[in-house]
Amino acid sequence: MKYRLIMSGNCFEGSAHILTDNEVRKIHKFKIKNGFDSLAEMHSELSSILGEENYVPDTHTNYWMNLTAMKDSRLRFILSDENESNIWESQEICELEETPWVDLVPYEQLDIPTLTAYTAPGNASLDAYPHDAKPNILLYYQELRGTLVSFTIETDTQPKPTDFALTSRSLETPKYEIELVDKVLYKGQLLKREYQYEDYRGKNLTVELFTMEDVE
Repeated sequence: MKYRLIMSGNCFEGSAHILTDNEVRKIHKFKIKNGFDSLAEMHSELSSILGEENYVPDTHTNYWMNLTAMKDSRLRFILSDENESNIWESQEICELEETPWVDLVPYEQLDIPTLTAYTAPGNASLDAYPHDAKPNILLYYQELRGTLVSFTIETDTQPKPTDFALTSRSLETPKYEIELVDKVLYKGQLLKREYQYEDYRGKNLTVELFTMEDVE
C-alpha cells in the first residue's frame, strides 16, 4: 500500500542570494530615497533593483532556496492512507541519532543539506552568515502555518511513528539561528520531499541583508 507522511506546523519558505558591494549600495540607496523603514517593506522592489534575470526570491537566486518545516514545538507528523484517511498524528518522530536506524544511513547522505535548489559553486550549504567568499548575503523567508511538505511510503505493513526518523539543520545568521527539518527517513531509507499536498497560510515575512560588518 501507499501511505503519505505529512509534516505540519510552522513552515519555512525562503532563499539566500549573494550580493556584490555595489548591489548592497544600490539597495541601501533605494531604501533611503524611497523612505522605507525595512527591507521587508520593499521586498517587491528587490528583483527590479537587482535585475529579474538575477534575482526573484522564490524562483531564482544565485545561492539557495529551501521549503521545509521548522523544528519547533508545533511540528507534527500525520500519516494517511491511499484514501486520504488519517491513521495517526504524532510529535514523537525522533532525531536519527536517537533511533536504531542511525547505523544504516551512510554519512554522505547526511552531510549535504536537502534544498529545493542550490546554484552557488561548491558543495551545497544552508546559511546566511557572511564570510570572505560570500561577504554579503540577502536572506528572504516567509513563516507559514500549515503544510508544505509530504512524503510517500510504499510498504506491506502499516508504518508506525517509531519507523521514522528525522535530521535537522540550523540556518545560521549573524543575529539568530532557525532550526529546520532537513531529512526524513523511513526505516533508515531517505524519503524524497514532495510538494503536492500544500495547505498553509502566511504568517510573517522577513528580509535581511547581512554583511561582514555584522560579524565583526
